[in-house]
Amino acid sequence: MRKVLISIVLLPVLLYAGAKGYLWYSIYSEMEDAKKTIAPFAKLEYQSIQFPLTDPFGVRGITITPHAVNDTIRIGSALVHTSGITELFRLIKSYYNERMPERLRLSVKRIGLNLNGELVSWIANNQQSNLFGTPLDALGCGNRRYFSPADLLEMGYDKLRLDTTLSYQFERGIEAIELYVKFNVHDAMSIALDVSMPEFVMPAVGGNVGLQIPTLTNFSVNLEDLSFNEKRNKYCATVNGTDVPKFIDHHIQAVKVYAEENGFPVSDQLLAGYRNYVAASGNITINANPYDPIDAMALANLNARQFVEWLALEVNISGKVIEELLVFASPAESPAPAEQDKAKVALDTYKPTPVGELDRHINRLLKIRTVDGKSHHAYLSRVEASNLVLTKELVGGSVVFSVPIAQIQEVLVLY
Repeated sequence: MRKVLISIVLLPVLLYAGAKGYLWYSIYSEMEDAKKTIAPFAKLEYQSIQFPLTDPFGVRGITITPHAVNDTIRIGSALVHTSGITELFRLIKSYYNERMPERLRLSVKRIGLNLNGELVSWIANNQQSNLFGTPLDALGCGNRRYFSPADLLEMGYDKLRLDTTLSYQFERGIEAIELYVKFNVHDAMSIALDVSMPEFVMPAVGGNVGLQIPTLTNFSVNLEDLSFNEKRNKYCATVNGTDVPKFIDHHIQAVKVYAEENGFPVSDQLLAGYRNYVAASGNITINANPYDPIDAMALANLNARQFVEWLALEVNISGKVIEELLVFASPAESPAPAEQDKAKVALDTYKPTPVGELDRHINRLLKIRTVDGKSHHAYLSRVEASNLVLTKELVGGSVVFSVPIAQIQEVLVLY
């Protein structure tokens, strides 16, 4: 009995020690492999491995020195965050089985680059665009299309300091993934992206996610000013030889022209909201909630009207909803006869159908909207007591997933 009690007491300690050792060795091995992989291009070093069995664990004090330039990238930490020991063991198990975990949160803090260093100059000269922010930021500032490192130094930035967070949660069964990415540029701005992708095939560790063509059910982008607008406005007013209000007028006009040249005739209400954002610290949030999942690759082929209407775009600037986004000078062009016929067929043949009658429509294409706003576009494989089993055709195969009947708000069947 005494030995049994001792074993019960020692078991958690042994598991703790074993997991801690395995975690340290796994991180160490990955870092040593990374050193060898990038050795032809850069030297990778790090100060320490953080591996407590509490949140978080990872690597601290990373430096990357490219061979081609006399400069260094410094990273304060690259950490994995968990909600507790149970999740940590699940993550270790996934890694051991070479499977991506179903939930993960990563943070990379204090990424630092000297704005007067060779690496930043090389990046700026090659990409010919802003180091951070949007393509609109430099419009109206002299004849600039983007801000160079020298411009940013004049604004008062001496280094480019960046934090980034990435997290996702994979919902097995419906094969959907929620992805969140945030970039925070110190004393400048933050950009956050929140995306929902249905029928996502989770790759193995080291697998190629890029083989999948992602579809989107909804996404949001949030841009928050952290003092960049004020610094940019003062700098560009000096460049233009004017005051800040006049520069803002010039910037807004340049943005309007840029948008129209790219096929987006923005409304006065949207421009007024953007002016308020530029003149004072605030944020811009763009939400998209398409009825049907939309192929991400198809977004580039949409015109302005389609982009706004198909994605059901909503724009909120510093707490104010923008009711009108685009204004067209003339009525929208009528679609070609073939497109009209195609639209009519689609409208006529998708019919609302009660869930109780779906067993008559096996192997037919469904459009499903759930009570939480998610959409599914897939074939009905079978009807179970509490779930619909659906099949989604993908490039190179298909995926089978379930949708709880209790969560269904509406079903359309293709006849």
